Amino acid sequence: MVTVIIPLFNGAAFIQETIQYVLDQSHERLEVVVVDDGSTDGGVDIVRRCLADTRVGLIMKPHVGIAGSRNVGLAWADPRSEYVLFLDQDDAIAPDLLEGLIHILVRRTDAVGAYAIADFIDDSGNALARGGFASAMRDRRTLRGRSLVALPPASDVEWPQLFFSNHLYPPSAVLLRKEAVIGAGGLDESYRVADDWDLMVRLLRRGPIVPWDEVRVGYRRHGGNASSDTPRNVRETRGVWANTYYSAENDRQRRATLHRYWRAHQRAASRRKLGEAREKLRQGRLGGAIARAADAGAHALLRRPLRRWRTTHGAPYKHGRIGVREAS
Repeated sequence: MVTVIIPLFNGAAFIQETIQYVLDQSHERLEVVVVDDGSTDGGVDIVRRCLADTRVGLIMKPHVGIAGSRNVGLAWADPRSEYVLFLDQDDAIAPDLLEGLIHILVRRTDAVGAYAIADFIDDSGNALARGGFASAMRDRRTLRGRSLVALPPASDVEWPQLFFSNHLYPPSAVLLRKEAVIGAGGLDESYRVADDWDLMVRLLRRGPIVPWDEVRVGYRRHGGNASSDTPRNVRETRGVWANTYYSAENDRQRRATLHRYWRAHQRAASRRKLGEAREKLRQGRLGGAIARAADAGAHALLRRPLRRWRTTHGAPYKHGRIGVREAS
């Protein structure tokens, strides 16, 4: 059985379509848990009309943010459920997504999850910049010696390959073992947008996540995307780096591995920005060249993430089974 958790916050424009994508899955043994996070746009009324299908449930609760909403959905999941998918309220999934990912996880008992590839779609569900986001998901790197080198797209995702950037995004593309998610503590609610990335990094301590190298998810891009807030993304990226680097779960060997990854990344960033500085200098853009060169120097000197970047000092998964469940 699969629990599909959909946090809902002012998502009336797409929520009915998103729920229907789940109900149309070729794998039918599932439940849809829509967790309303204090919406004011009529989306809840749309969900209530979907409750005629007994597989759909609605949780009404106060606003706690997307990570808290995902945790609430996890707490309300059917105890018989073996897998969980955190589906965004506006994403599209192919009818065979769950069936394909379950097939992988039945064979790979060592894995904590499996994922398909996502690509951009627009408000109408049409392809947008076809192949661009899919290429980014496939562009994973691992440490070889002192350098980060590309991995084949079909290779497992293993710790700590997601340390610097999240290639398992959006979460709509990733099917996880529910027991592993609960064992890892659920979502860390100190994040506003990077909670799923932080969870994936923590889960990879328990086992690999296996790719299905086929586009099966439409990642919708529009003005309301939470991930479009650049300053917040920078803060939370630094938070994932620092929380991972300074985690109490790191033994001596893991700390050494993370340090090697960090230094390799900083060397690569420094070289890239020095190249950009030279290019700006050739273009006569002296101010830009100086700024880029200074940035390159900072990367070369930063020996480890700053401790003050850490975003939390407590346990994740604060919210349990709060709210009221509505069903048919």
